[in-house]
Amino acid sequence: MYLLGVDAGATKTYCLVSDGRGDIIGFGSAGTGNYEAFGLESAMKEIDTAISGALKEANIERADIGCFCLAGADFPEDFEMLKKAVENLNRVDRVIIKNDSLAALRAGLGEDKYGVVVIMGTGTNAAGIDKRGREARLFGEGFVFGDWGGAGDIAREALHRVFRDFDGRGERTILSQMVLEFFNEPDFVSLAKDLYYGRIERGKIPLLSPLVFDAAYEGDRVAVEIVRKVADETAVSAWAIIKQLHLEKESVKVVLGGSVFKAKGPLLLDLVRAELHSYAPLARIVLPRYEPVVGALLLAFDSYSGVKGSEFLSNIDVTIPKHLKIDREEEIL
Repeated sequence: MYLLGVDAGATKTYCLVSDGRGDIIGFGSAGTGNYEAFGLESAMKEIDTAISGALKEANIERADIGCFCLAGADFPEDFEMLKKAVENLNRVDRVIIKNDSLAALRAGLGEDKYGVVVIMGTGTNAAGIDKRGREARLFGEGFVFGDWGGAGDIAREALHRVFRDFDGRGERTILSQMVLEFFNEPDFVSLAKDLYYGRIERGKIPLLSPLVFDAAYEGDRVAVEIVRKVADETAVSAWAIIKQLHLEKESVKVVLGGSVFKAKGPLLLDLVRAELHSYAPLARIVLPRYEPVVGALLLAFDSYSGVKGSEFLSNIDVTIPKHLKIDREEEIL
């Protein structure tokens, strides 16, 4: 028995292959597998590249069960289209399609099978699974759909606040100088021109979001306000999923996934904990030890009645490539 897990997001695609015991025998990677960004054909090409690399390393031609956690798997029509496209790759006997948020959730749950995840990477989303396997998820499609809090939103908020500092409408902030240095601009007039005329790559803007946490660590009031807004949105998103799944009275794990939660200093996590516990006092915050692709592999394992979950997870931990382990111990706050 060979199991395969794929995590295809906005920036990269990872694939893991294991045997039925959880020993990792293959890993592959490729570019973005998000069909909404570059089209279905391009996404499938990247996904197939990642699978090919993992199968080649494993020295096998195909897997028995594969769980594909894909960005863009949002509506029933998406799942139908994506399942057909993945099946046409002819790499796996049984194909399971999930939204990519569930890979991050499963990676953080360990031996547990139910819980909630809030993801803040470039964008943001929240999802959950209850004890019966019922799933819930926010749209995760951006500001118009009620979402706020990923690196892109944080960066745009930072730009909003530093331009207001520049023209006198807002509070002074050390973020202003940090932003100018980040973009290598001499002043805000020059920065405004480069932003307005599209001379700054759109993909670079979210990369300034860590500056907000650096400034907050230094005690900057404007930066702290932005971090507090991130924490509030994290708690509200988690609480929405908890209510949808009727887990209000459960000691439910809330997994925090994505680059935003790797921010400098304890401020963000302290604020998230305080705000979340005001809604759900029994909730436990979990920082995952593995990258989401491990969650995709675990979801494939969940549909296979082989070894015990604890043994499977233990074998993964011993054999997983080091770069797929997040450099911290799991924390439950």
